[in-house]
Amino acid sequence: MKSDHIQVTSINDEVYNRLKHQITHAQIAPGEKISIRQIAEAFGVSTMPVREALRKLQAEGFVHFETRSVIVRSLSQQEVKEIFAIRERLECLATEWAIGQVKPEDIEALRETLDAMDDKEVGLTDWQRMNREFHLQLYELSGSPKLIQLITNVWDMVEPYMHIYTSSVSSLQTAQTQHHEMLKLVELGELEELLDWIRSHLSYTCEVILEALPES
Repeated sequence: MKSDHIQVTSINDEVYNRLKHQITHAQIAPGEKISIRQIAEAFGVSTMPVREALRKLQAEGFVHFETRSVIVRSLSQQEVKEIFAIRERLECLATEWAIGQVKPEDIEALRETLDAMDDKEVGLTDWQRMNREFHLQLYELSGSPKLIQLITNVWDMVEPYMHIYTSSVSSLQTAQTQHHEMLKLVELGELEELLDWIRSHLSYTCEVILEALPES
């Protein structure tokens, strides 16, 4: 692992943030063992802040400790289904709260994100980042930081698996069709139809991921 020394005041927080980023972006894949010593050497810190970060990540459900190792948690099919069921409830609620707050400049910002995602030259990592950005742009119009934090936490749980979703060209094409339809309904203020599309979109994403996972 290449050297990436940390030179900040809050070492514990920085180690935690970097480890969480690596896990949620599948740079450390589900099921992979984590070497505390290797992480410490790569970050240029002692093993203590790495252990503290891993304990926090364990409490959040991202890793689990075994007798002699720390392993990134793998989600079962049932757990993926549960996460998407939670996402549906939270994201539909955010949409209900957001729909009456949408301004023309919000529509334009959402459209700009979708246009960037339509670019055939965009990489999968960037598309995945913009996909999350598109959804959160809408939900943030709800004006509820607490709700957005809950949505973000749930997204993080499934984020390591989103590369499965983005690795399929057909998945991206279908997703973009759904995104554009959702934006059209946001602009029209058609809440009930928009909620139906959000449910359908989340169901489709979940199915793509489940198809790539082993049976529980």
